[in-house]
Amino acid sequence: MSKRKYKKGKLVTSLDEFFQHECFIVNGKTQHRGWCQAWQLGLARLYIERGAVYVAERLTNGEYYSGISAEEIANMLDDKLCNYCPLPEESRGVHCYGGEPVMCEGSHCAEAMEAWMEEEVDE
Repeated sequence: MSKRKYKKGKLVTSLDEFFQHECFIVNGKTQHRGWCQAWQLGLARLYIERGAVYVAERLTNGEYYSGISAEEIANMLDDKLCNYCPLPEESRGVHCYGGEPVMCEGSHCAEAMEAWMEEEVDE
């Protein structure tokens, strides 16, 4: 029977602390840092140290569709552009109040397009 060279120390509570030590006791067994770094966390650490990991920030519609004209975007969105119109919902589109039809006639489409451009692009 061999005598243990390590005793259980304090509980590891963060990834930063995890990477500061040489050996660990995991599920009652003493394990070297190399064994633990074979885990996916070890690979993540290597990428971080290499400066290869960045936060992915979602583009806005304006950034994503930057090469497309406003007219092409309006045609692509069709009636969905109305969802971004600043007019009250009951004032959008075509309405008939007993006489001739009343239409918003694109009076606020530029504002709707600006609002849509600022939204994050859909997945």
